[in-house]
Amino acid sequence: MTGKNTLSVEGIVILSREYKDADKSLVIFTKDRGRMSFVARGVRRLNSKNRSSTDLLVNGEYQLSKGKAYYILNQGQVIEGFMGIRKDLLKTSVAMTITVFLNDVLVDNMVQKEVYELLNWTFKRLGTTKDPKFLLRYFLIKSILYLGHQPRLNSCNICNKKNQNYFYQFSEGNLICENCNREGFFVESDLIKLYKILETDNFDILKTFVITKALLEKTDYFLEKLIEHITDKKFTGFDYLKKLTFEV
Repeated sequence: MTGKNTLSVEGIVILSREYKDADKSLVIFTKDRGRMSFVARGVRRLNSKNRSSTDLLVNGEYQLSKGKAYYILNQGQVIEGFMGIRKDLLKTSVAMTITVFLNDVLVDNMVQKEVYELLNWTFKRLGTTKDPKFLLRYFLIKSILYLGHQPRLNSCNICNKKNQNYFYQFSEGNLICENCNREGFFVESDLIKLYKILETDNFDILKTFVITKALLEKTDYFLEKLIEHITDKKFTGFDYLKKLTFEV
């Protein structure tokens, strides 16, 4: 904070939209203030000094003034542009999926330091990884944990049996094995195993775990439905990946 009506924040741009003639309306995710919005005037002009700091996915430092209805950008400076992401279409699509997720789940002015640090780490790693989609799954699963929406995947909620095929009940957030009930989202034991590996960072198990294309597709579908239940709205983040010629 630099004054009563001014603010200095560091954050990552997770939404950037055209606003009026040459302005932008931005949403950034900050470590110390959570999600927040501001207007950047004239930044769509080629000679604007703040132009590059208002691009989507940029990590920047922003000097803001409080207006009557919203904050206004005075000065922006790029800390990191994550160019390794921008040079690759698949990596860019993964990053866009992440920003859609964050805009859906984050609440304005609610600090989520663990998620912010995870986002910063993920974008840095995304620039060099050979498996962007696996990194995406890791980010989504860890974020869901940090945000307090962890699904209960240890055993059947009725008989307590483990290592079964189950039906996941989104409304209750738990599992029912196929011997106790056959209503809900069917999840194989391998899907649960993969989810928990990523949730707990237990990557040594991956060396002996066979991950098939079908398992990854089912995991993505489970994540999509889980996010929709958390946000109570359709999750469109995977649309960026589905538009590519690559497989999701």
